[in-house]
Amino acid sequence: MKITYIQLILTAVSVVLLGACTDGEQAGSEKEKTGIKQAKQDQYDDPTLPFDQRLKKYIEGKLSTRPNEDYRLKIYEEHLNDDGKTDMIITVNRLENAIKTAEEKNLVTKSATVGFFGNHNHMFYYSSITNKFLGPYTMSSTPQRQLTITFENISSENHKDIIVDFPIRNSQFRRIYLMIDDTPNYAFQWKQYDGWGTDKLEAYCFEYGKGTYSETKDIIIKKATMKNIGKEDNYDTAEQEITCTDQLVKRFFFNAPDRKYYTPN
Repeated sequence: MKITYIQLILTAVSVVLLGACTDGEQAGSEKEKTGIKQAKQDQYDDPTLPFDQRLKKYIEGKLSTRPNEDYRLKIYEEHLNDDGKTDMIITVNRLENAIKTAEEKNLVTKSATVGFFGNHNHMFYYSSITNKFLGPYTMSSTPQRQLTITFENISSENHKDIIVDFPIRNSQFRRIYLMIDDTPNYAFQWKQYDGWGTDKLEAYCFEYGKGTYSETKDIIIKKATMKNIGKEDNYDTAEQEITCTDQLVKRFFFNAPDRKYYTPN
């Protein structure tokens, strides 16, 4: 039997397609083992670059930064999924951009009275499982102070969850992101203190206890005392001195279906 040129081409294409399918099935199996869905390749993420250049390109692309913008960046390393490898939380503070934007709009004086409040503090996540970035997760805040990141075992004992503290003038708030399916999930927010430098100062402490309705820990808010400052003091640079008490304010439980915290009272 004669084999034509067309038949040879069709045979070769079939072999290539079969090989591609087999490779795809093997790659899919690896993804299934981790239980994590692979994110699509982002236009701003280039894995072929050295990591510092790759991170810079991703952040500046996602935030549409100004040419040569002087933003402040911090990297925190922690185990945030179940693969046993170190992951990263990256914070970006854009104070310079906040001031320049106000200048361009002739709103410097007005903006300064509210501490240049806006979307100037951001968080990004780098996953060791997917080798990809997620974010930005933006905290509307006053950019004279950067985000503060800490970690706690809340949703699992196998990995940490993310605690973000962010300022709004003379107050500060705490936002909790639970790491679910290798993704930061915004689950809770409560003030840490408010009215600093006034006679209406209030402060709170946070504890994490056994879950009422799930394995995810409850969030327990207790009254705190805080050393006050004078009206002439700078609350962006003053040192915070908070002392916890045993006075219960509220206890929040995690509701798995919508991945949020609620309180029965």
